Amino acid sequence: MENMFRKLGNSQNLIFLIGIIIYIICLFTITDIALMLFVTYVIACALNPIVDKLEKKCSRQVAATVVFGGFVGGILLMFLPIIFIGGKEIAHLAAQYPQYVDQAKDYFTNSPVVQEFANSGGLIASITSISKGGLYIFVAMIFTYFLILDREKLLNAVLRFFPSKSRGRIREIVDISESKLSRFVSGQFIASASVGLIMIIGLMLLKVDSAIILGCISAVLDIVPIVGPAIALVICIAVVYKLGWTIVILTAIIFAIAQIAENNIVKPYVFGKFMDLHPIVIYIFLFVCAKYFGAVGAIFAPAIAADTCVLIEELYLKNMDADGEQ
Repeated sequence: MENMFRKLGNSQNLIFLIGIIIYIICLFTITDIALMLFVTYVIACALNPIVDKLEKKCSRQVAATVVFGGFVGGILLMFLPIIFIGGKEIAHLAAQYPQYVDQAKDYFTNSPVVQEFANSGGLIASITSISKGGLYIFVAMIFTYFLILDREKLLNAVLRFFPSKSRGRIREIVDISESKLSRFVSGQFIASASVGLIMIIGLMLLKVDSAIILGCISAVLDIVPIVGPAIALVICIAVVYKLGWTIVILTAIIFAIAQIAENNIVKPYVFGKFMDLHPIVIYIFLFVCAKYFGAVGAIFAPAIAADTCVLIEELYLKNMDADGEQ
């Protein structure tokens, strides 16, 4: 028992405990900023390997600019067709069934919830929230660019705060963390692609002409929990409603199967395999992050789980094992 308390009380473990406490305080007191910085770090971890490979053929600045520009351009290319096609189909649906639009308009106009929302200043709060979100995205993009451009400079600057004999170990931990976070991006891509593939196959069996486009839209929007799939389902129904209610119902069933398969089979397996995490750990972090950090927290829950497990393993458990062998 005395040996156990001695292990728990050594300086490394005390420093680790203090670090964890500071980490938790930061997460719950400056949630938005902490989450923005973490998301930025995850994106940079995914882009850094590409920049490193491209750097062999040109300067770091050129490589970072090309990769970052491709990343931003790719996001725009993914979402612009969704906005165009989805908006067009939903507008067409509204034109075909104007009575439903009028009913929805009357409901929302006369709804006590909406009236209470408007009277309480909810609209202003929403506009402020959207503006703040836009600012966060802009700042995150700038942070991401400089994280991939000056990775070594920034890492060396951080390492100067640690004793020289510990810097190699800290760098090793950072490399492990970046590797797992990079795998998270790959895992998320596979999970979303599974939704798209199921939708494409299902809609092709139903002989829907826009099966591939709708599958791609479902895959891209699947990245955003709850809201993304809901929008994708509305777009799919708006496109297939002209084929009859039987096809609409079957499309909704295929969509539900895709979501169930992704959330209960693909995601736990892929994230567990790619990031060496047990599905139970992923589910725990998913529930906690969704509750306290919202949709963005739910998206990056596996990444937060991986990074937290790396810190616990490398900074605490390995020290305990080493002390036990002495």
